[in-house]
Amino acid sequence: MKAVIALGSNLGDRRAHLDAGLMALRTLGSVVPSPLVMETPDESGRGPAYLNTVAILVTEEPDPRRLLESLLRLEVAIGRDRSSGRNAPRTLDLDLITTDGPPGSWVWESPEDLRVLGPELTLELPHPRAFSRPFVLEPWRALSDSGECGGVIPK
Repeated sequence: MKAVIALGSNLGDRRAHLDAGLMALRTLGSVVPSPLVMETPDESGRGPAYLNTVAILVTEEPDPRRLLESLLRLEVAIGRDRSSGRNAPRTLDLDLITTDGPPGSWVWESPEDLRVLGPELTLELPHPRAFSRPFVLEPWRALSDSGECGGVIPK
């Protein structure tokens, strides 16, 4: 499966966190990062500015739900603390934006190691807010312009 992953960081050494996120994604498959990294204000107004980019991930995992679980585990491994609630500043955010599979919406029971996120996980593909966010679209377009999108093209 090919997937578009958005990466963001607004705590600590933001560039190092993005680099660690890209390296961690390589444990899931091959990764092609966007040549564009953007600095954007925190949408919530509660934290420092973000660095954002996207990458194409080609993975053997055929199930987008399992891929999301893997992304959430990578965030934790790189130091994301979710105790401050939704939309709090973070060391690393990995969002599954879309895949080359069919769109859809899923709700399923959280695996034991991800219960801190709640009893259920949800996923909607494509990501419902991705196409209104320049910090996703611009790095994605830069990747597309480089010829590396391979079948997963932004609108």
